[in-house]
Amino acid sequence: MTPQAQYNASHVNKSAGNPDYYREDYHHSIRNVESTLDHTGHAHEPLRIHVEHVVRQYFAMLGDEIPTDLYELILKEIEQPLLSVVLEKSRGNQTKCAQILGLNRGTLRKKLKIYGLM
Repeated sequence: MTPQAQYNASHVNKSAGNPDYYREDYHHSIRNVESTLDHTGHAHEPLRIHVEHVVRQYFAMLGDEIPTDLYELILKEIEQPLLSVVLEKSRGNQTKCAQILGLNRGTLRKKLKIYGLM
């Protein structure tokens, strides 16, 4: 199976329930998001490289100390601004915001409460 066929097979299973999945511009939008994410951060480095750099700096700053709850710390640093920007883009419409993020509306509301965004 070709890499593209493998991608399609795994992606269809996850996305076929999305009514927009079969629209021609859906995959174009996904590629735009990936392209945007790859061009964020300092010096246009991919987001994942920027995150790796920041985590390495964090460990260097700590020296021999071992942090706890690092996953939650990083997730909160990324999730809160993501929710805030998408909520702003959807003009406060939580249903639209949940659709954009691919979240259940109840899950979105819970996260908005956690971050004090509602």
